[in-house]
Amino acid sequence: MKLFYTLFFALLSLSSWSQTVESQLSKSYSKEEIAQFKAENSLPLYTYALDHACYLITAPQGKDISQFDVLDLPATASEKPLNFTTFGFKILDRTQYFKVANSNQILVVKSKNVLSLEMQNQKK
Repeated sequence: MKLFYTLFFALLSLSSWSQTVESQLSKSYSKEEIAQFKAENSLPLYTYALDHACYLITAPQGKDISQFDVLDLPATASEKPLNFTTFGFKILDRTQYFKVANSNQILVVKSKNVLSLEMQNQKK
């Protein structure tokens, strides 16, 4: 009986976790795109990306960042982990850079390849 309850609660929590991931991803992706991620078995990459795809850096001295799109970032955003879905961004095949308005910071959104390599290195 204990085994039954353990399995039941494990499946229940897995289902709940999956719905949370999907609802978070739905801020940037359609239901069809999320279904495609599942079919391609790439959903773990996007799940990993939720917590690891974005970070802030200080703009390098002398580097021209005028061509970067400007992003209005709330002041509290630097205090917590950044999430690409908060901004409606998608993970692309290339790294994306955005100049943060009224600051000397750049928001970096990692590419699929970078995230995939990080995931592989974590498994080692």
